[in-house]
Amino acid sequence: MSWDSAAGGLNDACLAAFGQQFTYTPQSGSAAFTLTGILDVGARREDNAPGTYALLFAKVTAFSQPPVRGDEVTVGNSIYKVVDLEADSEGGIRLVLHFNRSV
Repeated sequence: MSWDSAAGGLNDACLAAFGQQFTYTPQSGSAAFTLTGILDVGARREDNAPGTYALLFAKVTAFSQPPVRGDEVTVGNSIYKVVDLEADSEGGIRLVLHFNRSV
């Protein structure tokens, strides 16, 4: 078993155990879709404005088109804006989110 397949299997196991459904809305005007991810609210301190960033971990294959800065993620009654993307070599991606508004 290679490292990539082992790490990919671990990603799948974590998403199956801890994942939640979120609504992802591309800013390109494409239709919103549901994806499974792991949300960590308050994961990073924000230096430029008071508050914290949230991180959403998902698999790259969960996206119908590549995610970009400015897309939105709806979590319950909160809408977050994607401000950064951090992909890994095993097919995972972390979206750095900033709270934008409530629904």
